[in-house]
Amino acid sequence: MIPVKIFCACGQKYAFEVEPTEGAMPVTVNCPVCNRDGTEQANRHLAKILKGKTQPLPPPSVNTLLNSVQSSLAPHLIEALKDAVVQELAAQRRELLAGQQAAAAELTELARRLEAVQTPMLERLRTYEERIGELEQDLADQSKENRELLKLKIEMLREKIEAERTASRRVNFN
Repeated sequence: MIPVKIFCACGQKYAFEVEPTEGAMPVTVNCPVCNRDGTEQANRHLAKILKGKTQPLPPPSVNTLLNSVQSSLAPHLIEALKDAVVQELAAQRRELLAGQQAAAAELTELARRLEAVQTPMLERLRTYEERIGELEQDLADQSKENRELLKLKIEMLREKIEAERTASRRVNFN
C-alpha cells in the first residue's frame, strides 16, 4: 500500500492508501468537497514514488507523533510570541519616553532663551514708556510757558500801541 496525498484546486487536501495496478490508480478518485477528478494527480504522485523521486508519506504512527509534538509545542510557541511582542512594545515605549524627554528638554531650553530675550525687551519698553511720559509732560509745560509768553507779548504790544496812541494824541494837540 502506498500513501497518496492530493491537493485539490478547490483548496481541499485529502489522503488515502492505494495498491497501484501497473503503476497507476486502480479506480478513479474524486475530491470529497467539490467532486473534481483527482485520478490524474494521484497517478503522477504514484509515478514519482515508484520511480524513486520522492519518499512515500510516513506511516500513520509517525503522523500521530508529529501531531502530538505540534500540539504540545503550540502553547510554548504562543508564549514565546507573546514574550517577543511584549519585548518589542517595551522597546518602543522606551524609545517614545526618550523622545518625550528630549522634547521636554528642548522646550525648557527654548523657554529659557525666550525669557533671556524677553526680559531686556520688557525693560527697554518700560524705559521708553517712562521717557514718553516725561516728554509729554515737558510738552505740556512748554505749552503753558508759550501761552504765558504770548500773553505777555500781547500785553506788551497793547501797552506799546496805547503808548503810541497817547503820543500821537499829544502830537495832534500841540
